[in-house]
Amino acid sequence: MGKKTTARRTGNSIKKGAGNNAARSRNGNGNNDRNGTTNRKKNGRRNGFDNYDIAINPANYKACLEYIEKYWDKITCYIPSDRFHHLGLPHKFVSPNNGIYKNDQFYWDSYFIILGLVKCGRIDLAKDIVDNMLYLQRRFNIIPMRNRFYNLGSSQIPFLTSMAREVYHTNKDRRWLGKVMAAADKELETYWMNKDLTEIHIVHEGLSRYCDHYITHLAAEHESGWDMTSRFQNHCLDYLPVDLNCALYVYETDLAAFYKSARKRKKSNHYLMLSEQRRHQMNNLMWNFKKGFFFDYNYRKKRQSPFFSIAGFYPLWARLATYTQARKMVEHLRRFEYDYGLANTQDKGLQKEFRQHDYPNGWPQQQWIVVKGLMNYGFKRDAQRIAKKYLELNKKILSRTGSLWEKYNVVRGTVGKSERYDTQQGFGWTNSVFIRLLDKFTRP
Repeated sequence: MGKKTTARRTGNSIKKGAGNNAARSRNGNGNNDRNGTTNRKKNGRRNGFDNYDIAINPANYKACLEYIEKYWDKITCYIPSDRFHHLGLPHKFVSPNNGIYKNDQFYWDSYFIILGLVKCGRIDLAKDIVDNMLYLQRRFNIIPMRNRFYNLGSSQIPFLTSMAREVYHTNKDRRWLGKVMAAADKELETYWMNKDLTEIHIVHEGLSRYCDHYITHLAAEHESGWDMTSRFQNHCLDYLPVDLNCALYVYETDLAAFYKSARKRKKSNHYLMLSEQRRHQMNNLMWNFKKGFFFDYNYRKKRQSPFFSIAGFYPLWARLATYTQARKMVEHLRRFEYDYGLANTQDKGLQKEFRQHDYPNGWPQQQWIVVKGLMNYGFKRDAQRIAKKYLELNKKILSRTGSLWEKYNVVRGTVGKSERYDTQQGFGWTNSVFIRLLDKFTRP
């Protein structure tokens, strides 16, 4: 069994560009790392991985990189016209694998896949994936969870602006960026914040929930991408999720920044105001000062969920948290961290029947969210430790099975436990997160 760990807080300073909230908290409260270090010594916290070697040598992962490079051709698809249950797309794209997901372009998978594509010379393919989403939106007035006819009534946690920034950082195509931001603006207005929809998402204090056209708890959980999990206690419609509202906060801050650069001050101020309102309400409803963590909020029962999930770290990824909050949140890594990475949820209080997005499974995309969030606030050592565990786990699994996989059991260091379907080999976001983490911690 994997050894559960107490995470070490190591933020020496706030990383440049880590967000106004982080800088404002550090300056306003007078907190700095010296004080934080002193407090840590007083608290006497020990980290089971104090001596963990975080050095990452790319030469150790040659086999993984060769596997990933060969696998791109297997999962690069092109179906320009509708075919059976698949919706045709005008450009090439990357599917999660060449098995049960062949010819599927998923919404949230695509963000994590693009993270790798832009770092391995496939920027045109990354752009094509985004352009396919814009095509689907023009055709159906929604960016669906994937390009299948029966998924046209639901979306997934939105990452369109983040995808656009990844591509734009490389291709510098300002005109194209404008098209994508306009699509994100429309998506936000017509889907996530549209009070006139039957499947209404914005339901309480300006915050949104998951809800697709079936308006059932089960379908909403599918839209979340966490299908299935103990996190929502089989009542997904009742919860304002931390991760969804962080993603919408990123939309608002990205749109505010874009319109400011385009000298559209009125629109920029509009989204800046919306982002501040969302941040305020999330802190009011989702932040637990006593526990030092963000939780989903049950708006029907008017109370926070007590359930710890990896979604509670999304405010770090979104740069929504203050630096003071971030320092408290990092203490909770110990609830999730094992020998082979981060588990998705707490290990107790789970449903009797196993859910694949629960402990002991850890998912590649969530490892990235946490690592990026830690880096945003200067906790580089913690981030690099988690990144190396992910790299080492994939190296180990590849040597044993000949494949990389959709998810992993991070307690035992094995292929992830199955639930609704057999855990899939491949795998799009697994491979891309591997590339991105290796690049992030080895590139000068």
